[in-house]
Amino acid sequence: MAPIKDIAFFGATGGCAGACLARCLEAGYNCTALVRTPEKLTTLLADHGVSPETISSNLTMITGNIKVPADIAQTILPTTEILVSGIGSVPVWNKGALMPSIQDPTLCQVGMSTLLQVLRARKSAVKPLLVVVSTTGISKFGRDYPLAVLPIYKWMLHTPHLDKKAMEDMVIEAVRTEEGKDAVIGEYAILRPSLLTGGTVSGKVRAEVEDGKVASNAMGYSISRRDVGGYMFEEVIEKHSGPSGSGRIISVTY
Repeated sequence: MAPIKDIAFFGATGGCAGACLARCLEAGYNCTALVRTPEKLTTLLADHGVSPETISSNLTMITGNIKVPADIAQTILPTTEILVSGIGSVPVWNKGALMPSIQDPTLCQVGMSTLLQVLRARKSAVKPLLVVVSTTGISKFGRDYPLAVLPIYKWMLHTPHLDKKAMEDMVIEAVRTEEGKDAVIGEYAILRPSLLTGGTVSGKVRAEVEDGKVASNAMGYSISRRDVGGYMFEEVIEKHSGPSGSGRIISVTY
């Protein structure tokens, strides 16, 4: 199998994708990353122990926005085999609101729609693997999180979950080949981590692929962004052997 050389990252300063990017750079992969603030990504990578020399040799940073097609097009090389998206908005509490929201309630779905639009327009022979960070709590087959955190999922996370679910639907649809139309991507891996924590908290990672009939049994309360990124690198990117024409939805937790 030929080594994977080109990987494009979106939302790399969000934590999960950033941790994955750090591992990819250390492994010698050629990476591009679309970021609004390059200095923020450089600091994050340094926190992961990535040397300035490795960053300089293996990473190209594109300053731009996930909602701008030209910025995305500049980030994806003709030979890009894997796309990693960790896009997501930050929580806010609007004055007078009955529940918390996020700064940009449609960032995931608009960003993904724009990304797929760019892929559609470029008509490349390379059909990439699309790796996306989503969330538990949105399975259509039942509850995939502990009952004790149901209030958090149903109340505090209602708005971001709507955005993530819309994004997932776009990704799943993009792998399908319709009459007269080629598939936009060659394969997808949607990661649904439980509640995300920061820092260097680490534990034994449990993961389970949703089988399309029942929700995942890999239920847990939390997992660190660093360990989600490590799982993405070790179990998805490193083991990718080419497009399968299908996809997986994977719950990841401790």
